[in-house]
Amino acid sequence: MPTHLKRILTAVLAITLAVQSSLASPPILHRQDNTASNPSPRGQGPEIQFGHCYTIKNKNGEPLGHQPSAWNYLRFGAGTKPARFKVCQNLGQCKSPNTDYQVLLNRARFWLFDVEGNYYSPRGDFVAANSPPFGSNRNLYPAGGDYRYYVDFWGENDCSRPDARPLGQCPVKLRIDNLRDDKGLVIQDGYLKAAASGDDVVVVTFEDAKCPDE
Repeated sequence: MPTHLKRILTAVLAITLAVQSSLASPPILHRQDNTASNPSPRGQGPEIQFGHCYTIKNKNGEPLGHQPSAWNYLRFGAGTKPARFKVCQNLGQCKSPNTDYQVLLNRARFWLFDVEGNYYSPRGDFVAANSPPFGSNRNLYPAGGDYRYYVDFWGENDCSRPDARPLGQCPVKLRIDNLRDDKGLVIQDGYLKAAASGDDVVVVTFEDAKCPDE
């Protein structure tokens, strides 16, 4: 198959599966209301917002970073360079249109744009997975070249606080929501990897970070 056709088919499959998943699952992106209270200013509240950048840490406080290589595989722990991720509403735009209210409510889907990227995407790209049918080691990494099996993430607060409506007011259970064969996330030897079962989640915290364009 020509390289350019393979690249197009990979991206189309990821987007198609995301649409199918949203039709098959209960609605989780609550309607954003322009009359809702204004979100907390950057750095003064834990809410996750579209268009904002974050570092992501595991339960041990280790940041998710790049394992130094051409692909910059995502890994927690020593020997990695901490990465920054912009939370995006879809692959075409990061902020939700027609509203100033960008806070994600509990149980939401979103995409993560790795702002540093890798050798093949030096200006950054969305997080992708080396998952079937396009790969087998299930590593996550910033997309690049012909490898663009983009991941649509599902986040849910890992607490029982009734007032924790915005996503991120406590640690977040993170998994995959759109890939054909993989619906979960696991950590193996520090590496963030896709997993088949949606019951496999990684508990993380999001911490405000400065975006490169700020």
